[in-house]
Amino acid sequence: LEDAVGPAAGVEGVIKLLPDVNSNNELSSQYSVRGGSFDENLVYINGVEVYRPMLVRSAQQEGMSIINPDLVSFILFSPGGFDVGYGDRLSSVLDITYGRPSERRFRVSGSLLGGSLAGQGTLGQRLAYAVGARYHSNAYVLGSLDTKGAYTTRYADLQAVLSYRASERLDIGLLLIGTRNRYALVPESQTTTFGNFFSPMELRIYFDGQEEDRYLTTLAALRADYHPSDDWRLRATLSAQAMDEREHYDIQDQYFLYEVHQTGAAGDTAQFDRGVGTFLEHARNRLRTSILNLDLRATRHAVLGSWQMGLSMQRESFSDHLREWRWVDSAGYALPYFPQPPGDSTNPPQVPQLQSFVAADNSLRTLRAAAFVQREVGFTTRSGGEWHAVAGMRFQLYGGSHAKPTPMLSPRISASYKPNIKQDVMLRLAAGIYRQAPFYREYRYADGHLATGLEPQSSYQVAATADWRLRLWQHPFTLTADLYYKYLTHIVPYTVDNLRLRYHPDQQAVGYAAGIGLRLGGELVQGLESWLSLSLMKTQEDIAGDGLGYLSRPTDQRLSIKVFLQDNVPTIPWWRMSLGLVYGSGMPVFYPSGLRSEHESRIPAYYRVDWGNTVRLTDFPFFAQTKPFSRFEEILLTLEVFNLLGFRNVSSFLWVADYENHYYRVPNYLTARQLNLNITLLF
Repeated sequence: LEDAVGPAAGVEGVIKLLPDVNSNNELSSQYSVRGGSFDENLVYINGVEVYRPMLVRSAQQEGMSIINPDLVSFILFSPGGFDVGYGDRLSSVLDITYGRPSERRFRVSGSLLGGSLAGQGTLGQRLAYAVGARYHSNAYVLGSLDTKGAYTTRYADLQAVLSYRASERLDIGLLLIGTRNRYALVPESQTTTFGNFFSPMELRIYFDGQEEDRYLTTLAALRADYHPSDDWRLRATLSAQAMDEREHYDIQDQYFLYEVHQTGAAGDTAQFDRGVGTFLEHARNRLRTSILNLDLRATRHAVLGSWQMGLSMQRESFSDHLREWRWVDSAGYALPYFPQPPGDSTNPPQVPQLQSFVAADNSLRTLRAAAFVQREVGFTTRSGGEWHAVAGMRFQLYGGSHAKPTPMLSPRISASYKPNIKQDVMLRLAAGIYRQAPFYREYRYADGHLATGLEPQSSYQVAATADWRLRLWQHPFTLTADLYYKYLTHIVPYTVDNLRLRYHPDQQAVGYAAGIGLRLGGELVQGLESWLSLSLMKTQEDIAGDGLGYLSRPTDQRLSIKVFLQDNVPTIPWWRMSLGLVYGSGMPVFYPSGLRSEHESRIPAYYRVDWGNTVRLTDFPFFAQTKPFSRFEEILLTLEVFNLLGFRNVSSFLWVADYENHYYRVPNYLTARQLNLNITLLF
């Protein structure tokens, strides 16, 4: 999220998304998880909780975020300490609002990476609409990876929001989302150099086979808002989401591992053979998910504030077909290898052993019921200070085919204070208990079968926020500081395998996440927001019985610094320039077995610089006065350079063994420097 619009101002701040955000700042699913796992975050669109695909295993496959930035009107982000009106997750909340348009507007955009079309307006006095369609392909970007081959990546979606004002007291809304993500690869070869100056290494891989994955998501939500009186507001939402995920691949990797040394003054190199082997990987996986939810809410205005109440029921169904295996041949024999005593004629022929084999046909059904009540109070003291307090209780009952009915209580409270002083300062303190019942991925073991009797994961959170609105260089800015601590119990440990989450339900752990976030944001130029953010975080867990004590969780990124600057070129107001800089310290590395080690290693730090240039063509007389260009409100031409300095950032590691069965970490690099040309039409 911070890569798109920056963190919100305060724990529950609201950000107005700029209508002309460049494509390199589009909303991304890689928002901060604040010490949780990647799927422990709540994502809402117009009050409907949206779930992400579960089989996606790499950034190459994921395509685009389900959030369409062309339709967004407001964003609310809470890193912790959110109130009982939101669901039961441990980490953070991203609440997206697709607003009701009041005027007719259209936006068309096309680039080397795809295109988008969005339109909004009203039909008569009662009906308003907002529709967006997108097409995105990563094939151009993926061409810069070490793995060479024929990439076919297509992400397409269609989203629509309809709002109908049936009467002065009744509004009806409909949200429709359909996405299709296809990833296909016919790999050919890969050459990766790694190591250091004293021991440079090279890995060459030649491929046979192909991979083809498909991810489909459909969501429909019908909402009715009724105001029987000025003191009451009632809302009913019925939503249904379905996901169909398929992974099919048969790929043979034949690898050659070399040690590289210089042989003379001319800079010639010699390669010394360190290992030869073959991997054969196969998968036929399909996961179908359906989620049906009914949510009822009521708000009643009361003395000094309001009461909020809610009741929801959710039914989840999962059908999982899993067939996945891996065979490894190293220098003529299969791994794992079990030698037989020599000279024994009674020994039968040795059957090759698969290094891993997963087969399962799972069916899981779960039911969740939740209710909450919340009281908000606000008042002004005699000294002119403003107080606002929120206290609530959330109750959840969870059960299913692999879990007995489990009741859970979650009390939460927060208070904010704005002193009557010359400086515009807001202080907020929040505390609460958050309980997360298991979802499908927490149930599944590495071999495919499902666990039973999992306990809900719990988080005890305290979060403090300070907002200070000030003026710098004659421009308004906001300085925000977030401080949080979360104590975690009954958490299900997980590891990251090629960016896929693998949970270990046979283990339980306790842990914590603590951190501080600082953000300074404002408009150096009117209408163009810039910001600087710094985040410090530490999150660790202690798995019961492993004897290793507290070790880092997979999301333990200690330091993150992000800068985004926008400005018009001096004396050239039609030329806007943007510069984005990101630094993130490395995250923990997990070994092939998935086992943790007391000798912790990390992925190298992440560096990135993006440079954007946007020219408003409508500022030129030719475009402003010539048809059909004069019909457009704005014509924007953007040239972007992603990863300007060409940093070789690492996403994960491939583990390769040599003749002595010593494993080497071969980095999987992210994309190199890329250019993108984009044209946007507003009318």
